[in-house]
Amino acid sequence: EHEDDFWQLKNIDHKKKKSHNFNSVNIPDEEPTATVPQRDSIIVNARKRRELNLAYDDEWMSKPEMLELNEDTDSIALSEREASDGGTIKFNTRYDIPRTLEPGDFIEVIGTYNKATFSINLKANNGHNYLHIGFRPTHTTVMNDALPHWGYEVRDSYPAFASGKNFKYTIMVDNECYRFFLNDELRSKTFPFRFNKLNQESIKNVAYVEISGGGNGLKINKINMPGNKKHELYVNRDSFNNKISELKKIVTSKIAGRTLDKLKSYANSNEGSISLFKLELLEKIKSSGSIIDINNEEIGWLLNNREALEMLMTSGDLLNNNWRKAVKIVAEIIKQDPEAKEGLKLRLAVATGLTFAYPVHSQAIWSNLIDGIERYHQFVKWAKEKLFFTPFYQGTAWHLRYIVGSWQTNEEHIWARENILQDYKNEDKVADVTHKMVKYKLYNDDGVSVHSGAAYYYYKPITLEAFHKIGAVCGGISRFAVGMAQAHGVPALMVGQPGHCAYIWYRRGKWVLGNDISGWSKSDTHSYIQYSWKRKAPFFPAMDNAQKNLNNYKLSEKLRFAARFSEPHDKFEVIEAASSICPQNYAVWQEMELALEEPTLPRDVVHQALINELTSIRKANLKKKKVPTATLR
Repeated sequence: EHEDDFWQLKNIDHKKKKSHNFNSVNIPDEEPTATVPQRDSIIVNARKRRELNLAYDDEWMSKPEMLELNEDTDSIALSEREASDGGTIKFNTRYDIPRTLEPGDFIEVIGTYNKATFSINLKANNGHNYLHIGFRPTHTTVMNDALPHWGYEVRDSYPAFASGKNFKYTIMVDNECYRFFLNDELRSKTFPFRFNKLNQESIKNVAYVEISGGGNGLKINKINMPGNKKHELYVNRDSFNNKISELKKIVTSKIAGRTLDKLKSYANSNEGSISLFKLELLEKIKSSGSIIDINNEEIGWLLNNREALEMLMTSGDLLNNNWRKAVKIVAEIIKQDPEAKEGLKLRLAVATGLTFAYPVHSQAIWSNLIDGIERYHQFVKWAKEKLFFTPFYQGTAWHLRYIVGSWQTNEEHIWARENILQDYKNEDKVADVTHKMVKYKLYNDDGVSVHSGAAYYYYKPITLEAFHKIGAVCGGISRFAVGMAQAHGVPALMVGQPGHCAYIWYRRGKWVLGNDISGWSKSDTHSYIQYSWKRKAPFFPAMDNAQKNLNNYKLSEKLRFAARFSEPHDKFEVIEAASSICPQNYAVWQEMELALEEPTLPRDVVHQALINELTSIRKANLKKKKVPTATLR
């Protein structure tokens, strides 16, 4: 939907595209046709808002802007020009790197963000671009090079810059690629070193930094050039990897060649549970190219406390695999609130860490990000005041993720609790109030179409109150339902259906669909919402069933991890046991296929497992009297 707003605000005809998925923020298969908007029309738009005395997010069009089509990358970008809003670093100006770049070096660009296109460029003396990082608001980040022509390209999601907030973007020179950080958090994408085969140019030819673009209030205040200090990741990575190797040797010695019964016993012990889950967590962090400080007091406690570690590792997946950030958030919460080491507070801390490892946007002003740690403290306060319904107090950390991850601000939560219709102020009806409080309206009272984006809501923040007073279509109706449920401590989230937006929420101990037209099979988790296993909405009831048998799910996961250290011909037996202990654990079934493909696996082992399973099903059906005995025979 915000992709759509982007094209609409830029006056680009996106109707000529083959298709447009409102739940997707991916690059379109077919680029829209770009038109240069009339200068007068843009000035009128800005003047109209001033006359209405309405604040619009970031004042994106408070100044006349021109568009151009960048043929090199075949995408839309704002015309690059010097910023007129100050800042120590000038745009389109050369800033020399004091010495030859080498692995471990890093460059930091520090500034104050406001919505604008800009780029960071590492260039050689001949002007060739060895690294171009182009940031395009609400759209994407493009990394490429020009030696001298544009070449290899990598696309990354747009970083979670916060409007009006300071930022630090770091470029680290690794052994074979560049790595990138926003506010010390590692980005998932890397960019390889590029060489001009004719001249054998390499990173040693990079001579200066240049910042291009800007305007609209964006300021670049400082560029920190490479010095004697190497980046923390580069310095500590070997030590971190060595600790993983040591732990892996210990786990392997406890698992390899052991019988299934002994393996289960080890997985259920304190030592085994902590070792298996710790190793899996550290491996996940390593796979993302990152590290954590395992000597940190709070992180050390989290890695060695069985309850906390098991909870962290069995409360759902991370969309961006940023386990380092999840651990850091939980550790910081524990540091600020030592009582968060047990009970509801621990569940809430883990839920917050997992949820806010991925950016959580404010629905009211999408470019604003919600602070996870501040949200934890606010929810603790409301919990003490008994403002939530039962699901909040009884839910697992996984359930709580779909409450603390609300796109609504604190003020909206308060408004929701104060303004909900009394007949719906209970956990069985809270989400359904949307059909009484939000009118389905294609046009607002002044005749502006909902497809006009921000104009439909008079350029005001799109809050729950705005939905209530102005109206909405399926997206706003479902957002209102989700926001109302979460404000009262009931898990809920948006789902997309073909041409429609619906929602699911937790009612009477199970997930149910709301505002539904296509059913579960055609429902997908909405963009910007984390999910486990796969995006299809039916995986939420599957995980819910696993969470209701949490001890079995934990053991199933530990056996899944342990199978990786078992002898090749033993893997199937371990994976099969994990699937029997918790059939809802979809991750186990994903690994079953690989285990069955092992060439040394004895066929009779597979046959015996199938016989045991079929016998079990037969007994269960006979007990329920669902299938006649003769039919089974």
